[in-house]
Amino acid sequence: MDQGDLTAALKCDSVELRVGYRTLIRNFTLALNCGESIAVVGPNGLGKTTLLRTLCGISRPYRGNVYLGSHMLWPEKSERCAADVCFLASQPALFLDHSVESNIEFYLRSIGRSVQQHESDKVLKLVGLGDRSSQTARTLSTGQKRRLTLAFINLAKPKIIFLDEPTNGLDAEGVSLCLETLEATRRSGSGIIVATHDQILIDWCQRQVNLKEWAR
Repeated sequence: MDQGDLTAALKCDSVELRVGYRTLIRNFTLALNCGESIAVVGPNGLGKTTLLRTLCGISRPYRGNVYLGSHMLWPEKSERCAADVCFLASQPALFLDHSVESNIEFYLRSIGRSVQQHESDKVLKLVGLGDRSSQTARTLSTGQKRRLTLAFINLAKPKIIFLDEPTNGLDAEGVSLCLETLEATRRSGSGIIVATHDQILIDWCQRQVNLKEWAR
């Protein structure tokens, strides 16, 4: 792959993922454009979560190249990639004994960004947590924890968002909020990759990738 030709938000070429000696997928190739949404689908155990973790820089592929914009992520990682991506795991990763507000502050600092109090208050109100800024994350319901991760997206405005089953634990209102948040973020130019079994999310995405095509 010619790095000079990269115009997409994300490109990967000939990626192979293994768990121990077992190959999950082989020769996986993908290009994600800015403002595009892609659903990654396939049966459980095929490697959807592992793929997302690899594409966002958490896990290392067995082989292959991954670029975020013009910066190489694998096999040689650029430190400039960290602030450009947001990965939301299937189980929200929160500091459970810290407040909602502290979680937001820590997350933004971890990617080198800050936020004004009025911005944080506005976004928390938007996701239905306006009266819970001082509440510890441990006391939030599963759906409220998921709503807090949606607040992260609204405030961070990353170039690429990776989401693993983002509607898990959400009621119908929460699912609508999730879709509204993702749509607004996509329209602002962010690329979005979602690993999901939720047909509502699959239908919302502009295209889908079935990992069965690369399974070995």
